[in-house]
Amino acid sequence: MLKILTLCSALALALSQQPPTVELDGQGTAPLPPPSFQTPLTANRKNIKCVRALGAGYEGTEDCLVANIYTPSLDNTKKLPVMVWIKGKEFDQIINPELSFRNFVLRDVVVVSLNYRESILGFLCLGTETAPGNAGLKDIIAGLKWIQKNIAQFGGDPDSITIVGHGSGGAAVDLVTMSPMSKGLVHKAIAQSGNAYSPWAVSRDNLKHALDVAEALGHTITTIEQLSEVFTRTSVGALMGVINDLDLTDNSLAFAPCVEREELNGVEPFLIKTPAQIVNDGEFLNIPTIIGYVDYEGTIRSKEAVDNDWLNRMTESFSDFIQPDLEIDDDEVNQIKTYYFGPDKTDLYEQYLEYHGDTMILISSAREVRNRAFATTSQNTYLYQFSYKGTLGDAFVGPIKVDYAPHGAELAYLFLGSSEANDLDIRISNILVDRWTNFAKTGNPITEHSNVVWRPYTRTVPNFLRIGSAEEITGRLRSDTTPVEIGLTNPHPATVSFWEHIYTSHFLDAQSNWEITDRNEDPTTTTTTTTTTTTTLSPGGIDECDGDGDDCGNGNNDCEGEDCKDDNSATTAVGYTFLIISLFSILNHFHSSQILS
Repeated sequence: MLKILTLCSALALALSQQPPTVELDGQGTAPLPPPSFQTPLTANRKNIKCVRALGAGYEGTEDCLVANIYTPSLDNTKKLPVMVWIKGKEFDQIINPELSFRNFVLRDVVVVSLNYRESILGFLCLGTETAPGNAGLKDIIAGLKWIQKNIAQFGGDPDSITIVGHGSGGAAVDLVTMSPMSKGLVHKAIAQSGNAYSPWAVSRDNLKHALDVAEALGHTITTIEQLSEVFTRTSVGALMGVINDLDLTDNSLAFAPCVEREELNGVEPFLIKTPAQIVNDGEFLNIPTIIGYVDYEGTIRSKEAVDNDWLNRMTESFSDFIQPDLEIDDDEVNQIKTYYFGPDKTDLYEQYLEYHGDTMILISSAREVRNRAFATTSQNTYLYQFSYKGTLGDAFVGPIKVDYAPHGAELAYLFLGSSEANDLDIRISNILVDRWTNFAKTGNPITEHSNVVWRPYTRTVPNFLRIGSAEEITGRLRSDTTPVEIGLTNPHPATVSFWEHIYTSHFLDAQSNWEITDRNEDPTTTTTTTTTTTTTLSPGGIDECDGDGDDCGNGNNDCEGEDCKDDNSATTAVGYTFLIISLFSILNHFHSSQILS
């Protein structure tokens, strides 16, 4: 019988018995280690989300660090491969994710999904002992350490851990492979539609949006200490309301992973070099890796085109929409604008989607895979393009309709659970899940549902796999033998070449600032961390609600003044710990039982 086990935060239980009083002075620190329990512990919290901005308010809870374990067997002699899912916001669009993981579990894989602190609660980076940066990524490391120690009790193999993520989760996965903290914890990685080279994945100015938020709240800030004090005394609702109003036309994140200060006492850094430096120096985990994207990643910005008038604003001030990992002048700005919106372009919405998809995800995927291939030859790196929309892809399209695979489309087929799926949808789903689970088992993404061999990307042959190629299947008589994949080389040569020319001369690597300067000055003049080599978290996963209204605050804070605090203070989510909670049967409507920790 298929079992689903839910692993929740021990601190959640403690805070439910005692009102939270912890202050933001510790908000940005790594999670506390888990406690020990001598007796069985039952807990049944489900659908727990970390705090994220939503309109004028927010959804979720600060007490959010949970892990869910899905296993086909509790036999601790099984040693099944483990897939750890790091979710982005798109995952919330999947109906009943607990049921959806069955596609993996039925192929004899243990699945663990991890939450991590997001936005300002997870990525406030002030370079201080209380807010060193990357708390959210350190949450993931804490979860991986727990898995390493305990997963055998759930039939999992601690020596076969594959981390998987999409969007912001994909970038987090990729960053984990670049951190010295992850050594021995991860053995394979899959980064979907987001990677460490994405321009939004690592901050180019860690203080900019923190200062924007403080100033929007009415404060004048001249020191890091003042900035920290503002966040200590401001409610989560007030913070999230301001963050959600930020106009991030360059697709940066308000609060993103950062390159940390090395010299902080008692603080173990997650990242002390940029992804570009790490890859060029060959210092990332030497493990099999899959990186990929879909046809129209730019649909992630469909809503902004319609609701925030981004398309018209781009024609008036295109430079405001240049990605944050470039330093370019007007000539290059016009060159890029002409490439995407020149006089021979007829469908401006289509070009808008192509521009945002290319700059946010596609180009960074191609650049990172190439650089990884040149940095190592001992482990394979695989690149894919997902091109199948099918009957389920519309759920991810947004207000601008497209005929090709939108951002998030592969999730519909990885976690297939819709009664509307047709035979071809099911076949695509089987191919995807087979390739992902076999990769977790062996490091080789094979499938019995396709005769196409997915070859690794190498320095001599830039292979990639196009899954569900529209040219291959549209308008054909669809049978079990119709090809739905194609092995190709040299992805998007014209577009990649165009951007390579730009990046060669104008790349701005990630960097962190530890002093507050005049807001009109160039922040790069007072940095302690500089860099040198290629691109870099998805806007997904930190600023949207799934619309059901659960746990959504209104963002109102009746309290005023410097001495004002409330129980929803952004300071309450400090120590997060992991602990086994309850066992549910997916086939028997989640009947609960107890497990000994």
